Amino acid sequence: MSPLYSKDYHKTVEMIKSILKEESDSEKNKPGQASYKEDVKKTEDKIKDENKNQDNDVKNKKNGMSGEDEILLKTGIQLYEGGLFDHSLVKFNDLIKNYPSSKFIDQARMWAGKIYIKKYKYDEAIRQFNEIKEKSGEYPSSLYYKAESLKYKGNSINAVEYYQKLSSSYPDNVLADKAILNSGKIYMNNEKGYKALEEAIKIIRLYKSRDTIDDAYYLIAKIYEKDPLLKDLEITRKFYQIIIRKSEQKQKFFSDSPILPAVKNDLDHLEKTYFKFEK
Repeated sequence: MSPLYSKDYHKTVEMIKSILKEESDSEKNKPGQASYKEDVKKTEDKIKDENKNQDNDVKNKKNGMSGEDEILLKTGIQLYEGGLFDHSLVKFNDLIKNYPSSKFIDQARMWAGKIYIKKYKYDEAIRQFNEIKEKSGEYPSSLYYKAESLKYKGNSINAVEYYQKLSSSYPDNVLADKAILNSGKIYMNNEKGYKALEEAIKIIRLYKSRDTIDDAYYLIAKIYEKDPLLKDLEITRKFYQIIIRKSEQKQKFFSDSPILPAVKNDLDHLEKTYFKFEK
């Protein structure tokens, strides 16, 4: 282990210990007391999503859309939301082909690219995202979905590059935390445990009020369960228990977490397999 790697590794491990200590301290608070999460919520409330061209915002824009390009974009979105992806794609491609100077062309490229992902045509998707330039409001989203396309193609190294470009250059973007989480999963699957931990910690420290927070705790548990160098089932157990406790406390994004059944099953398996002789 090189000195630099060792320094980064020990710093990451200390952060994990700090998180566990905070969770332990918060558990000691009396019911009704405010914990550190309120301060975090106040901080997160200040985050402004500067990119207003995200998927869910397109239909809410009131920027003077008019003409055939307006009709094509609106119709394409309606068809997409109705699950008619092939018909939707025709509308977006018509806009791209026939209105190259339209101010809505990058929105059409984004929608078209996402449809190509659904159709497993990742190279076509990447071509659409590559056409979106840095000055465009759609650019941060294009980085994320380009990374998604590369990931599905099996090119995890380049996928991480674009995930990290998004999260580092546009940390307030609505997709930044998802990009960090996906980077962490790729690192874990490639047995780069300490890098995966760094990504999970970023979410816990910076994005507590986003819906990836439960996934970040789960990722840490899985890293300590799977990584050959970091494997520590006691830490895995603690993080599973934290997720369940937060759910029982009705904490946001934990009480209705879709990963909760998997967490309970994983903890049950862990208890029966590795901790069955405990008194």
